[in-house]
Amino acid sequence: MRTRTALALLILLSSATFSEAAELKQVTLRAWDDYVHTVDVTMAERAAGSRPFLWVDDSPEIQRRVQRGEVVITNHDPRKVPQGLIHHWFGAMFIPNLTLDQVMGVLNDYDHYCDVYKPLITKVVVLERGGDNAKLTVVAVQKAFSVTAAVETGDEVKIVRPAPNRVLITSTAVRVQEIADYGQPSEHPFVETRRPGYVWRAVVVERLEQRDGGVYVELETVSLSRGIPLEVRWLIKPLTDDLPRKLMLNMLNDTRSAAQHRSQGGAGQ
Repeated sequence: MRTRTALALLILLSSATFSEAAELKQVTLRAWDDYVHTVDVTMAERAAGSRPFLWVDDSPEIQRRVQRGEVVITNHDPRKVPQGLIHHWFGAMFIPNLTLDQVMGVLNDYDHYCDVYKPLITKVVVLERGGDNAKLTVVAVQKAFSVTAAVETGDEVKIVRPAPNRVLITSTAVRVQEIADYGQPSEHPFVETRRPGYVWRAVVVERLEQRDGGVYVELETVSLSRGIPLEVRWLIKPLTDDLPRKLMLNMLNDTRSAAQHRSQGGAGQ
């Protein structure tokens, strides 16, 4: 499996770098915009109360699992769009004996993201912050065997409080720049027309609700990537299922650990 995964990554890297399909097309972008609109509608319905605020409340079984301490992660199969794929993931957990403000203390502390979410997050710069909104520059790095994928995003973060015990956080990557040779002296941004296309667009939604003696934390990610060449799809599919699942699991667990550490009087996280 290790050999197969490494081979899949190398094939994806080379084919994405040298294939014309790695260039983001307008037809792909229109399909992405249409899909994100449906996500926005659902998010607005949850915030307005016309459907359950939390995703876990859509399923009594999932709700029971997170209450027992499990981190539940699931996804829609990648949606094929012209020359691209849309990846939509959901994750949820329950942190007992903490308050909403304690968890938000972690999520609002951008200066310590590199500590909390290492090794994924390597750099965060707060460009602007006013009230519950912020603009950030974030560098994220994902390593798998011999391949390193690095991306710098310009993120716009908006925080809404539909109720005193609820928080909705939306982070939209308004700028995405993939980085070649990350960490090497030759590090440089990929040329737009020859970028790998690991991620073209991304939206992250977090929902938090304090009840039942703790805080429910949900993480929903929607991203757009280049399509997978048909001839290597059988190699790539396990990778596109496994890596995002591990990434989401790590982020939720890191959030929980940092919030619990703070509640016990720890500093810096």
